[in-house]
Amino acid sequence: MNITAIDTFTLRIPTAKPIALDLPEHRLVVTRIRTDAGLDGLGYALVFGGAGSEAVEAYARRLAVLLVGEDPTQVGRLWEKMYRADRGIRKVGVAGYALSALDIGLWDVTGKAAGLPLAKLWGAVVDRVPAYGSGGWGSYSLDDLIGEAKRYTAMGCRYYKMKIHHA
Repeated sequence: MNITAIDTFTLRIPTAKPIALDLPEHRLVVTRIRTDAGLDGLGYALVFGGAGSEAVEAYARRLAVLLVGEDPTQVGRLWEKMYRADRGIRKVGVAGYALSALDIGLWDVTGKAAGLPLAKLWGAVVDRVPAYGSGGWGSYSLDDLIGEAKRYTAMGCRYYKMKIHHA
């Protein structure tokens, strides 16, 4: 199986209510890895607040050309190939987001090719983990916080993570 093409695009995700720093949206830079076996893998990087998503998308395209023609199940080797192609990229910021979106897409194809969820492929020994709700933005009123906590509780979350802000 070989990679035949990689599509990269950005999705804009409006926030239900403007949150910290009045961010009206987030953006997902998405990579779709296509193979000659008919399997596609999706990867993404969340760009919190959206700023810089254009740069992440551009860098993902730059790295994607290194993967065409390669076996997508060779995730570790391809990660190294992307990383070593430009030693200046490191693993953080714009380049880290771009590399992550492609890495996730490679793992998605690998799991599909194996017919296994990634947790099983990676050797999971449990079939469930507890989830928690995350929210509690600084712009929320006390009623907003209570309402959000109740919604998470109704969904079965036993824990709620909220942000602590300076006064």
